[in-house]
Amino acid sequence: MKLTGFLFAAALLGSCTQPAAEENYTRHVDPKIGTGGHGHVFVGANVPFGLVQVGPTSIPQTWDWCSGYHASDSTVIGFSHTHLSGTGIGDLFDVTVMPVTGDVTYARGEEADPASGLWSYADRTQEIARPGYYSVPLTRYGIRAELTATARVGLHRYTFPASEAAAVVFDLENGGCWDKATETHLAKEGDRTVTGWRHSTGWAKDQRVYFAAEFSKPFEKFETIGDNYARASFRTTDGEEVLLKVALSPVSVEGARENLAAELPGWDFEETAKAADKAWNDELSKVKIETADETARRIFYTALYHTMIAPSLFCDVNGDYYGSDHAIHRNADFTNYTTFSLWDTYRAAMPLMTVLHPEKMADIVQTMLTISDEQSRLPVWHLWGNETDCMVGNPGIVAVADAIVKGIGGFDREKAFEAIRKTAMNPDRGNGLRMEYGYIPCEMFNEAVAYDMEYALADGAAARAAETLGKAEDAKYFEERSHSYRNYFDPATRFMRGRDSKKGWRTPFNAFASTHRADDYCEGNAWQYTWLAPHDVAGLVGCFGSRARMLEKLDSLFTVSSVIEGGETSPDISGLIGQYAHGNEPSHHILYLYTMLGQPWETADKVREVLTTLYHAAPDGLSGNEDVGQMSAWYVLSSLGMYEAEPAGGRYWFGSPLFDRAEVKVPGGVFTITAENNSAANKYIQRVWLNGQPYTKPWIGHADLMKGGELRFEMGDEPKVWYCPDEPEAYADQRPAEEQRLFKSEAVEGEIARVCGLLTNERLRWMFANCFPNTLDTTVHYGEDEAGNPDTYVYTGDIPAMWLRDSGAQVWPYVQLCKEDPALQKMIAGVIRRQFKLINIDPYANAFNVGPTGDGEDVGYPGNDQSPWVFERKWEIDSHCYPLRLAHHYWKTTGDTSVFDGEWTSAMRNIVKTLREQQMKEGPGDYTFLRTTDRQLDTRCHVGRGNPVKPVGLIVSAFRPSDDATTFGFLVPSNFMAVTSLRKAAEILTAVNGERELAAECTALAGEVEEALQKYAVVEHPEFGKIYAFEVDGFGGCFLMDDANVPSLLAMPYLGDVERTDPIYENTRRFVWSEENPYFWRGSAGEGIGGPHIGVEMIWPMSIMMRAFTSEDDAEIREGVAIYLKNQGYTVHGAANGAQGLELARQLPIHLAVVDVMMPVMDGITMVMKLRDEGCEFPVIMLSAKSEDIDKITGLNIGADDYVTKPFVPMELLARVHSHLRRYEKFLRATGAAAAPALRTYVIGGLELCEDTAELTVDGTPVKLTPLEFKILALLMKNPGRVFSAEEIYERVWNERAVSTDTIMVHIRNIREKIEYNPREPKYLKVVWGIGYKIEK
Repeated sequence: MKLTGFLFAAALLGSCTQPAAEENYTRHVDPKIGTGGHGHVFVGANVPFGLVQVGPTSIPQTWDWCSGYHASDSTVIGFSHTHLSGTGIGDLFDVTVMPVTGDVTYARGEEADPASGLWSYADRTQEIARPGYYSVPLTRYGIRAELTATARVGLHRYTFPASEAAAVVFDLENGGCWDKATETHLAKEGDRTVTGWRHSTGWAKDQRVYFAAEFSKPFEKFETIGDNYARASFRTTDGEEVLLKVALSPVSVEGARENLAAELPGWDFEETAKAADKAWNDELSKVKIETADETARRIFYTALYHTMIAPSLFCDVNGDYYGSDHAIHRNADFTNYTTFSLWDTYRAAMPLMTVLHPEKMADIVQTMLTISDEQSRLPVWHLWGNETDCMVGNPGIVAVADAIVKGIGGFDREKAFEAIRKTAMNPDRGNGLRMEYGYIPCEMFNEAVAYDMEYALADGAAARAAETLGKAEDAKYFEERSHSYRNYFDPATRFMRGRDSKKGWRTPFNAFASTHRADDYCEGNAWQYTWLAPHDVAGLVGCFGSRARMLEKLDSLFTVSSVIEGGETSPDISGLIGQYAHGNEPSHHILYLYTMLGQPWETADKVREVLTTLYHAAPDGLSGNEDVGQMSAWYVLSSLGMYEAEPAGGRYWFGSPLFDRAEVKVPGGVFTITAENNSAANKYIQRVWLNGQPYTKPWIGHADLMKGGELRFEMGDEPKVWYCPDEPEAYADQRPAEEQRLFKSEAVEGEIARVCGLLTNERLRWMFANCFPNTLDTTVHYGEDEAGNPDTYVYTGDIPAMWLRDSGAQVWPYVQLCKEDPALQKMIAGVIRRQFKLINIDPYANAFNVGPTGDGEDVGYPGNDQSPWVFERKWEIDSHCYPLRLAHHYWKTTGDTSVFDGEWTSAMRNIVKTLREQQMKEGPGDYTFLRTTDRQLDTRCHVGRGNPVKPVGLIVSAFRPSDDATTFGFLVPSNFMAVTSLRKAAEILTAVNGERELAAECTALAGEVEEALQKYAVVEHPEFGKIYAFEVDGFGGCFLMDDANVPSLLAMPYLGDVERTDPIYENTRRFVWSEENPYFWRGSAGEGIGGPHIGVEMIWPMSIMMRAFTSEDDAEIREGVAIYLKNQGYTVHGAANGAQGLELARQLPIHLAVVDVMMPVMDGITMVMKLRDEGCEFPVIMLSAKSEDIDKITGLNIGADDYVTKPFVPMELLARVHSHLRRYEKFLRATGAAAAPALRTYVIGGLELCEDTAELTVDGTPVKLTPLEFKILALLMKNPGRVFSAEEIYERVWNERAVSTDTIMVHIRNIREKIEYNPREPKYLKVVWGIGYKIEK
């Protein structure tokens, strides 16, 4: 064992001191892959991204000869120095040279007649093609031609037979396919050099190339034949080698000379070929793969090779270049490029460039920005200084936006975005119609659907770039405009379909049909184009109506007939699996939609199928045009296991890695991708690790990839949604047992069933089923009075009592279902009846007992002879307003008028009478409130009557909603609430009861108060102008402040009592949230409004939430919610929009998200879908101003766990946050995942109390406690065995000196009844007689 170890160490040492030779990756490249079929790839000699592509040119025959070479044809008309690779249109073939012997015809010729031209057959059996080198014998002349190259120079070596008439012919006539020479020039300089130029028109309308050619031996004769041909003649011996160097320039002959001198001054062919090989090897070695499949290795490195033929250099060594403005630009400070097939390459080839060649991207982007300057928009398909405008959309936007989003430097990002904006707003090529109609009408523009969808996609990329640069308005504009494609979605056929200017559908319609370049699509049909919205997958789901429907349609794409119908179908629709067309670019992202939609196994299946059946190591090895590297880039990225499906998305979605291991050189070092247990069967990702840590996203961000590190896939044969935590075997129902539920509603249960039927996520079903009925299950006590009328008591408040205000709010969410459930309607009717009954018992009271029990806060105080029904008799205007609001909402929803009987009218008379009395026109009245207390505002001054007021039409409220007595009796927010509530009451009294006189009293009183408010409640503030005072007295005295509790000045729009746009309210709002408000505090922990009830330098979190609820400023809402949650001890991260929120979720350990539906850049629906698609399983609570069922269902269906409608009670949000966090922690424990920060939980026997979530369970069953009960029990459980006196409990819980401890006994009794199996023989909560209370250990 020791010896083996020693030998192993020695071997390691040897490998360090004598490194092995670097592997030559060029040997794995087969340039002939893609030369058959419709691949159209270049064959010849070049270096990566070089200007020169020198290689054989055949007699062009049809479309498949676009590159000059086809596997089926061995003719050679010469060796041209420029070629395209993989395009669908032919051009270039510039400066063709042909070695010949004897007399020839100076023409291209025809294969049927060998004497018709100077062409020769090539002996393909002896052909050699490898990166940077090409060789072939020309059988007609007995000449072997060899080619190699530098970036701007082609080097030829011709081995001649013995000949008296050997020559090299220069051909400037024959360009690529449709290219025609417009001006040529040929001249000799001495006896070794030939110079000239070729100007031509074709795909590139004004192409110009200049050259300088130098021979290794003097020519004996030089002659020109017409304008386009020249012959340099030699005498040669058998086997004599003649070398020729041809340098190109897009600028001038002089530029060509300088390029020649700089790049190839000598004549060493072997060294030049070796240098070219090294250049290729350096680039190819940026990705090292490990696989036992040699065929796959050859396909991979050939594909990687093909991605580096273009973009190609388009400048001289000194920086000079020919611009899009057809002017010469001198000494540029960047490297200029051309051959931008952007409609193809923005999808994968350009993203691959950002990974493998980030050092070139700055110059490539700068080239595009310069093109934008020169032609007033970014390139579409740019070739040798010419905009061809080939293909549709604005692909240049995507390429530039991608560089911005990925943080690539070396160019002016602001200027880049200006180019994006300018291009996006350019009205040419149908975009003007789109801006006018919102889409491109199909009768006005050819290929309208394709153009618009590509424009929309580019707008999505522009939005991402704007967001990255902090341009919120631009981001919002382009994000919204990127949805234009939705106009084409026909819900009847579920296809993208042409639409005319009157929004009529293209008729007739056939989704299988194609008319090449003459229909609504571009090189495709409706089957392929329906999916072209990778920037807005959530919106595409919305078009289909649900994720399930979209997946159903997506499945059918791969199973329907592959027949393309029509007389002139597009040849580009190739590589078909069903109607999925891998041979053309619009389909390339489609396979990854499955991962984005939560079915990654489908992506894996289909990616593997394409990788192994549509790519081959043979001439016909591509299923369509190579398209300047795009087809190959798809293979490279997908075989590595990832693909950038979203344009400018900055992330690579996982599919199915083909190789066991790959190492990618990146700026941060090496990024290693390993696929464990990988095989043909084990093609499904099971788990992922990034840098040794579990990784739960279905994609990796560009920044993480470029840092280097290790991405490790665990592969298996089981289809799996690997980026979501495993679901538990079963979700336990948390609702009380059916027999213990306080109230049952068929409508509520039906709604639960209906929504759960729509949800596909089991966890969401469980959450909804448990949360929605909780109020009914645990707080509602329904009964009937002696007459058989509904009578409902709702348990609310800190102690067992029914507050008039709170009870109405608790049942509010169920009002919408009343018409579907008579029992539910009766229950809510019972709440309303009970409220009016209690008002009639005592219109000055705010809280009542369930019956005449005599319990209450003020029982026993001297002079207090309140009714035994009354729990507390604090006169608060809002105690009348909330019942009126509930009654009005109930009536408007159900139409039921039965609640508006004599009790109602009697209550209304009491309400009006009470409000009138409290106007103090007839004196102070009989109402007083006195309480023995050490808190000044817990009672009223002047023997319970309060401070004097002047009767000016306003209504006195003895107390504020905070329980504090008013200082100046006219509480302004409550008076506003009275106005709207009285008008609601008047509407009912008139329409239902015919009580016009009483209704008129309500209306008159509302009008009087409203007028008085404008006269006496508005004051002039020196800083904020006209504002509403908090309290006034009619004498001129006013209190300029606001209290946190509702109704408040801040909350008035929330309650509907003033318009949010009321200018006085706007001023008031700024005042109350400033240090001019004496109860506004700002500190290191946050800021907000408090009030006398909680003391100085204290804020009430309710104010922060109310600020958010009444805000129209997104930043203000976000800040308010954040401060509120921080005050509860949470760590909060804020984001200004969905995209920022999504990025935070990618970077930080998040355990819950509160997401607003309406956000700029990326809305909440999209954000939540992306969160779920990325494997984020933490709870999400959605906020929205929309209250319709469909909006709530949509929110839940796309992945949210809860839905809160704005405006809402502040404590509601906190309660839901607590609840979801507690459940999430249990979920993480159950699944073994990394848990959220530990919650403060105390367990004694069967009692489990969580202080963070304010929840208690007894033997696993949730138990509802009031807030004070919870605080008392928490105090005892945190100190088990310790005895607390009633006085100490009071002081610890209430945070004030104990005056009377009778209430403690009430709370203890209630707690015991809730937690003990037998309260008479308590197990947990014990009384130590004469001392106090304790929890047994």
